[in-house]
Amino acid sequence: MPFLTEMNRLNSEVFDYIIVGGGSAGCVLASRLTENSSCSVLLIESGDESRHPLIRVPTGVGVVWKKKLFDWKLKSTKAPSLNNREIELMRGKLLGGSSAINAMSHVRGAPADYDGWQNAGCDGWSYGDVAPYFKKTESWNGKKNTLRGVDGPLAVSPAASSDLLFDAWMAAAKSSGHATIDDYNALAEGRLLEGFAPSQQTIDTGFRATSWSAYLAKNIHRPNLHVLKNTHVTKIRFDENRARGLEIALGANRRKLLINIDGAIILSAGAFHTPHLLMHSGVGPEGVLKSAGVPLVLKAENIGRNYRDHLAVQINFGRRNKGPFHEEMRLDRVALNFPLAALFGKGPMTQLPGGMHGFVRLDKSKDAPDLQFLFRGAPKYAAPWWPIFSKGYEDGFGIRPVLLHPKSHGHIEVINADPFEAPKIDGQYLSKNEDIEKLLDGINIAMEMADDPAMRNFKDNKVNSVPLDRIGRINWIRQTAVTAHHPCGTCQMGSDEAAPVTSELRLKGFDNVFVVDASVFPRTISGNINACVYMVAEKASDFLKGLHNSDQKN
Repeated sequence: MPFLTEMNRLNSEVFDYIIVGGGSAGCVLASRLTENSSCSVLLIESGDESRHPLIRVPTGVGVVWKKKLFDWKLKSTKAPSLNNREIELMRGKLLGGSSAINAMSHVRGAPADYDGWQNAGCDGWSYGDVAPYFKKTESWNGKKNTLRGVDGPLAVSPAASSDLLFDAWMAAAKSSGHATIDDYNALAEGRLLEGFAPSQQTIDTGFRATSWSAYLAKNIHRPNLHVLKNTHVTKIRFDENRARGLEIALGANRRKLLINIDGAIILSAGAFHTPHLLMHSGVGPEGVLKSAGVPLVLKAENIGRNYRDHLAVQINFGRRNKGPFHEEMRLDRVALNFPLAALFGKGPMTQLPGGMHGFVRLDKSKDAPDLQFLFRGAPKYAAPWWPIFSKGYEDGFGIRPVLLHPKSHGHIEVINADPFEAPKIDGQYLSKNEDIEKLLDGINIAMEMADDPAMRNFKDNKVNSVPLDRIGRINWIRQTAVTAHHPCGTCQMGSDEAAPVTSELRLKGFDNVFVVDASVFPRTISGNINACVYMVAEKASDFLKGLHNSDQKN
């Protein structure tokens, strides 16, 4: 059964699993669990289904970001360490979640990240344990390698940009003493993630691949799959150690309904909304719930704690001569090529103006990189232009140092008893001096590469906005740093008492509540987090399938 429209039938159905959140993890779970025809699943998503061309066409992402489309429009509290700025925190609100509005980068992270999870008490999460699930997710369209998947649901493709700027960046990286990597997602166990490489992107025959399009859309008519969209889960009702009901609000008029929980519930609402829902349901830090006027059901002091994100700064340069993306943004070409991309997945609008990733270890005693470098071949303000009226926008390009493993951790809190009120998000971004020092190192590395002779034909002679002195750069970081939109850790898994979730992703204190999304990360990973979320959901699906089969036998 596809989308549910007859609400009076909801409680006549018995669901083995109810999944809250139809994002990257939720779509994987719904698809995998319903492969077993005896397993009935209800997926609930706050947003809608969308086949909008701005999602389908990779270069449409710029408009999506600019207009804040399909976005929860969250922001942080004012951050004292970032000159009291509120930081924008984009998260996808539609089937497919943030996989439908992100930059499409596909990065597994370093093998050492997951060995670190194992060493931190997360049994079964070493790189050897998770590598098969990364492989299971993907259909790799690049050079074949036994460590890459070729028949998974999610298409992953090498960057297709023809811009010679990225050849120059690669030459500059080599000249500056950095290694190159053939495939940063094909590292054997124990290998270091270090060096520069062409990007890998979730693009499938010219179209953006999302968790919805890759995993669920093709399976939406399974009779054991049920989907509620435009539905906000407002509260979980508990009875002793079990979740017994879900309070939901349907549609724009927020019609209230109660769904019985006969089986288990899986929370996949993401690093901001999963802890927020739990706190609204009475599970969380006692003092926070008391201040918000929410009755306490279970004291869990670390729900919403341990929030981590990747902070980054953008270094922009003017371009000596206009690049290929600038030419393709001429209005007549956009008018021709955007429909070509939207309808057939062909043409230059299917190619993102970004083609490289870099990973650098500052501390050679560690096995994971400290910094990631992201590259863009066009300025943020790139827009269609017409030669009769202008020569178009001033072309440029940039490099973005990203802090991968911050020492600064924040928290998520419920504000009041209104479930539609956004959570309080205090990132404590760059509040530790060590984080500032590493970003300073990242700026030094970026500027050294930009000044390399290999970049001479691309970088103009205009002075960029990065100050030359240390104090000036620190102030510049505090004034310009933003997140890379990689929130995680707010319901972290672990074996110690403080961790609210077990290594089997069960919420401690309850028999039938599981958490499967980036909130369970015990630590950040070395790169963009979407590939890791897919992996976590694939691994959880296997475990939950086994649990269902065991229950069936009993």
